[in-house]
Amino acid sequence: MIKRRPFHHSIYFKSKKRPITSTCAVPLDPQPTSNDHTSLFQSRVHDLLRRGLLSSAQQAIQRFIASSPTVPDAVFAIEFAAASGVDLGLGISCEILRKLVDLGEPLSAHDFYHDHLIARGIEPDSNIVNSMVICLAKLGKLDDAVKLFDRLIGSEDCVLSNAACTMILEGFYEQDKFLEAFDYFVRISDANVKLGMWIYNVLIKGLCHQGYVGEAIQVFDIRCKNTGLPPTLHVFKTLFFGLCKKGWLVEAELVFEEMEVQGFFVDKVMYTSLMNAHVKNKKMKMAMRVYFRMLKKGCDPDICTFNTLIRGFLKMGLFDKAWVLWNLMSDLGIQPDEVTYNLMICYYCKQGKFNCAFDYFVRISDANVKLGMWIYNVLINGLCHQGYVGEAIQVFDIMCKNTGLPPPLHMFKTLFFGLCKKGWLVEAELVFEEMEVQGFFVDKVMYTSLMNAHGKNKKMKMAMRVYFRMLKKGCDPDICTYNTLIRGFLKMGLFDKAWVLWNLMSDLGIQPNEVTYNLMICYYCKQGKLDCATMLLNSMVPCNLAPSVHSYTPIIAALYKQNRCLEVDEMCERMLESGIIPDHVLFFVLMKNEPKGLELQLCLLMLQAIAKNGCGLDHSSLSNFDKINSSAGLEQEIELILREITRIDLNLCNVAGSIYVSALCEGGKTEAALACFKNVASAGCIPLLFTFNSLIKRLFQDGHFEDVKSLFEIMQNEGIVPNLETYLIMVKEYCKQEDLASAFGILDQMKEMGPKPNVAIYNCIIACLGKQRRISEAETVFHMMHRDGLDHDEVAYMTMINAYTRNGRGDKALNLFEKMIENAIQPSSYSYTALLSGLVKRKIRLKNVGRGFCSK
Repeated sequence: MIKRRPFHHSIYFKSKKRPITSTCAVPLDPQPTSNDHTSLFQSRVHDLLRRGLLSSAQQAIQRFIASSPTVPDAVFAIEFAAASGVDLGLGISCEILRKLVDLGEPLSAHDFYHDHLIARGIEPDSNIVNSMVICLAKLGKLDDAVKLFDRLIGSEDCVLSNAACTMILEGFYEQDKFLEAFDYFVRISDANVKLGMWIYNVLIKGLCHQGYVGEAIQVFDIRCKNTGLPPTLHVFKTLFFGLCKKGWLVEAELVFEEMEVQGFFVDKVMYTSLMNAHVKNKKMKMAMRVYFRMLKKGCDPDICTFNTLIRGFLKMGLFDKAWVLWNLMSDLGIQPDEVTYNLMICYYCKQGKFNCAFDYFVRISDANVKLGMWIYNVLINGLCHQGYVGEAIQVFDIMCKNTGLPPPLHMFKTLFFGLCKKGWLVEAELVFEEMEVQGFFVDKVMYTSLMNAHGKNKKMKMAMRVYFRMLKKGCDPDICTYNTLIRGFLKMGLFDKAWVLWNLMSDLGIQPNEVTYNLMICYYCKQGKLDCATMLLNSMVPCNLAPSVHSYTPIIAALYKQNRCLEVDEMCERMLESGIIPDHVLFFVLMKNEPKGLELQLCLLMLQAIAKNGCGLDHSSLSNFDKINSSAGLEQEIELILREITRIDLNLCNVAGSIYVSALCEGGKTEAALACFKNVASAGCIPLLFTFNSLIKRLFQDGHFEDVKSLFEIMQNEGIVPNLETYLIMVKEYCKQEDLASAFGILDQMKEMGPKPNVAIYNCIIACLGKQRRISEAETVFHMMHRDGLDHDEVAYMTMINAYTRNGRGDKALNLFEKMIENAIQPSSYSYTALLSGLVKRKIRLKNVGRGFCSK
C-alpha cells in the first residue's frame, strides 16, 4: 500500500491525524496531470466566479470530481476550490466521498466524513449515507455500516443505492449471518431496490445450508417476482437439497415437480436425496415410489441409490427387503462398496448377531474392502462381550493388516478383558506384553483382571506372579487387587495365605472394605466356623463399614445347615431392623429351608421389608396372616405392595418382582408367575437373571419346552447372559427327559460362548448316559471334564462309578474307586454305601472294597 503525503496547503485537510492511504498505483501528490481538460476546468471555474455564479462554479467542480479518473485528480479539484475560496457544500462533499470509495480509498473517505462533515455539523443526505455505508462495509465495520443503513432505510425520504444494499448483504454473507441478511433483504425488497442475481443465489444457498428453508423459499419467491426470470437449475437444486435435508418433503416434492415442468433434467443425485429424506422418516413406501419414478424417467440408479434404500430397510428391521435389493444390485451388475458392507455388518451388530457379522466381515475382508475404524471397534467389542474371543482376535489381526495403524489403547483393553473373561490366559498375556511393547501404560484394573482370571482357574502362583510384576512396574495395588487375591486363596482353601494378604493390606494402610469382609465371612461359613463369621460381622460397624444383605446371607445359610433355626430368626430380625433391604438370594435361601407351602407368606414378609427399608412405606400390619386366609388374599396383598414399590423405585421393583415370581414358581403357579413377569417388564424393568432361571425351571417341570425357548430368546434380546445356574437347570431338565441331544447342545453352546461348564453339568450328562447304558460315551464325557481343566470331585467319581455298576462293569467301578482314593479324595459314608449297594445287586466280589473300609 502506498502512503499519501498530507495536503499541507489545504484548509480541508489541516487536522489529519494520519496520512490518507491509497491502493492506487499512481503517485498521490496533489498536482494534477497537465492536460487540456484540466485547463478548461480551471478557466471555466474562474470565469464563473468572476461573473458571481458561485453555484455554477460548485457544480463544475462537482462534475470534474465525478469524472476524475484518479484520486490525485479529485484531490486537485478540492485544492483548486479551496484556493479559489469556493465552499465545498453537500454536493461536492458527497461526490468526493463517492469518488474516494469508488477509487479504493475507503479509509480516506471515512476520515473526510468525520473530520469535515460530522465535525462541522453538516447533516449528511441519502447520497452521503449510501457512500458511507459502502465505505464502512469495505473497512469491515459492518456494525457501524448497519447503524447508518438503519437510519437511512427508516427515514421517509430514503433513497437506497443498489451498491449500499449489496454491500450490507455481502457483509452479512461474509460472516455467515444469513438469517440477519434475510431480514435486511426483505426490507430492501420492500423498498423496490433492484439487486444482482447473485445476491438471491448466495442468500438461498446460505439459508438452506443453515436450515432456514422457510426463509429460503421466501427469497426464491421474491426473486421470481422481482426479476421476472425463471429460476436456474442451480437455484432449484439448492432449494431442493435444503428442503430434503430439513425434512420438508411436501415442499421438496413440489420443487421436484416444478423442475420437471420447467423441462430440467432431474438427476440420480436428486432422486437419491429425496429417497434418503423419506428413509430418515421411515417412509419406505414413499422412498420406493421415488425409486420407481426414477426408473420410469429413464434415470439409472447407482450404488448410492441402493445404499440409501438398503439403509432404510435395515433401519426398520426389514432385512429380507434389504437382501432383495442386494440381489437386485448383483443382477444389474452394480458391485457393493464399503458403505454397503458397513451397513450389513452394522445391522448384524445392532441385532446382537456378532457371529453373523463376523462371517460377513471375513467375506468382505478377503475382497479387500476398506472398512471404517468404528466397524472394527464395534465388532471386537461385541464379539468379546458375547464370548467369541477367537473371532475377535481375527478381526484385530485383520484390522492391523488392512489399516496399517497401531491399535488404540481402548481396543487393546477390550480384547484383553474379553480374553480374561473367557479364560484364554496365554493370549491375554500376549496382549498384555504387546501393550507394554507399544508403550501403553498397563493400569491396575488390567493387572487385577489378569489375577482374577488366574484365580478362577485356581492358578494362584500365576496370579501372584502378576502381582509382583505389577509392583515391579511401579503400579500400586488397591483394595480390588487384594480382594481378588484373597478370593483366589480362599477358593483353594488356603486361608493362611489369604490372612497374610489381609495383614499386608493393613501394613500398607489399605483398609478392608465390605467385599473383603464378605469374602472372609463366606469362607468361615463354608468351614462351619460361625462364631468367627459372626465376630467379623460384628466388627464391621466399628470400622465404619455397613454390613449388607450379602454379609448376612451366608451366615443365615450356615445356621440352617447346623439346624440353628432360632438363631436364623434372630439374625433376620437384626438384619431387617438395621434397615437392610433383603434381596432375591436371601429369599431363595429362606424359601429352600422353610417348610413347603409357605412361599407366599415368606414373599410377603420380604416385600414388606423392601417397601419399608427401601421405599419408606410401612406395611407391617399386613403380617397378621390370620386375616389372610387364602392364597388369593396373599397374592392380592403382595401385588398391592409390588405396585407401590414399582411407583417409587424401579430397581427395587426388579428385586421384589423377582422374589414374587420365584415364590409363584415354587408354588406351581406358572400362569400367575408369567403374568407377574410381564407386568414387571411392562413397568420398564429388565427382569433379573434369577427371575428367568425360576421361570425356566418351572416351565420345564410343566413340560412347556417351547415356552422355554421363547424365554431364552427374550433373555438374549435383553442382553441378559445366562449363568451356570441357567445352563445347569436346562441340562438337568433335558436329562430328566432323557433328551441328551439337547443336553449336549447346551454343553456345546457353553463351550462356544461361555460360561465354562462346571462339574455338576458334566455329572448330569454322565448319569443320563449311564442310565441309557451308553457307557463308552459316559467314559468319554468323564475324561472330557479333565481335558477341559476340571478336577473330578467325589460326586463326579461316584456318578461314573454308578454308571459302571448299573451296566455290569464292576471291575471298572472298583478301579475308579481306588483311583479316587489315590487322588486324595476320601469317599464319604454315602459313597461307600452307594458302591456296596450297586455291587451287591450285581453279585460282584467285594474284596477290593474292604481295603477301602480299612483305610477309612
